[in-house]
Amino acid sequence: MLCVWVVYLQLLLNSYLRQRRSSILITRGAGTGLKARCLITNMSQEPVYVTSLIAELQTDQDKSEIQLTDMRELSEDLGMDPRSAMRQGSLERGRYLDIGHFDALIEQLANDAPNIERKTDIKAVEMTVVALYGPEELPVGAKRRFTVDWQADENTRITPNTVVTQQIHKNSERRRLMQELERFL
Repeated sequence: MLCVWVVYLQLLLNSYLRQRRSSILITRGAGTGLKARCLITNMSQEPVYVTSLIAELQTDQDKSEIQLTDMRELSEDLGMDPRSAMRQGSLERGRYLDIGHFDALIEQLANDAPNIERKTDIKAVEMTVVALYGPEELPVGAKRRFTVDWQADENTRITPNTVVTQQIHKNSERRRLMQELERFL
């Protein structure tokens, strides 16, 4: 009888912890080329607040990290969805944030990276989302790497390296995210 209750309690505990865990997806939508959109979706049970987006650019020789949030001055009119223009904000369960075409993102990142001369030097882009989730003190996050396969014609492809988005849940990784955010302040 005790074994049955222990198993039942374990199932309840695992179910509760799974519901309390954040889940953020970083996906490519509306195509596979440079005009594909980069989407961030909240699949958690509760809302998340996206505080920062960090892109790591990889070339043949070097890597550069650039923060996509607070990167540029915005006009007074932020359009229909100010969260997409600012690349931050609250996301309810099941909602997504469209941060733009990969082409525009890569162009902007290449212009702001000091060691990248042309955008075609970029071989991969790793997107990291940093978000606040419920009563958690440390930020949560997710990351996904996309390979850029440059073609001479308009057939350049953006391909995710993994099927799923890597979630950042371990306390050590979350502390590192906090340090990265402090570095970009």
